[in-house]
Parts: sequence; C-alpha cells; structure tokens
Amino acid sequence: MSGTEPEPVGLLQVESVYEWPSANRVICHARCVSVGRSVFPGDSVLPVESPPGSGVSPARVVRIHRPPFGEFSELPPVWHAAVELEVPEGAALSWVRPDANLRVVPPAAAVEEGQAG
Repeated sequence: MSGTEPEPVGLLQVESVYEWPSANRVICHARCVSVGRSVFPGDSVLPVESPPGSGVSPARVVRIHRPPFGEFSELPPVWHAAVELEVPEGAALSWVRPDANLRVVPPAAAVEEGQAG
C-alpha cells in the first residue's frame, strides 16, 4: 500500500438500481454531483467510504444512456442518466446501492488502489 489515496476527479450519486445483468455488472440511475468535471465511459468508480488498500475492486463506467435520447459520451455535472458499471470477473458490486456516493478516480489510480493491500 502506498499510503496515498488517488485524488477523486468527480462524484456520482446513485439514485436507484435498475438491474443486475450479471454478478459483475449493474445498471443504476445516477447523478453527476461533481463540480466542473463530467463523468465519462472508461472512468473508474469506488465507494466514497472505501479506505485505500481495502481491496475493493474499482468499477468501470461502461455506458451512459438516457431513454429516449440514447447513449451519452459524458455525464455533465448535475445531469442524471442510466449508468452501467462493470468490475472484473470474480469481483463484487454489492457496494452499488441507492444513495451510495461513488468517487470517480483516474482509471490507472483505481487499479493501483484496488490491487493495494
């Protein structure tokens, strides 16, 4: 463990969970509550309350969409949409639940944190 936590670059607030297509994938309705930074497909998210080195696998933002408009290339601050998250096979997404706050971190930093411990 490096002892340094990656700086969050954004924040997502989960409003509801729609479905669990598989054990390592979830579709939730979330709002971007970041100040000045959008959330993008490919970004990584972790629960706000997970300490560094906790072994929590970061989830990757796979898709952002909002019927009837279709897919979004980003989720700007204060907007909300369906957000599809995925973790590697064998990891859990039990921390994605209504009212959860998820910090958005750079993908490389999230991998390092998830492997620390």
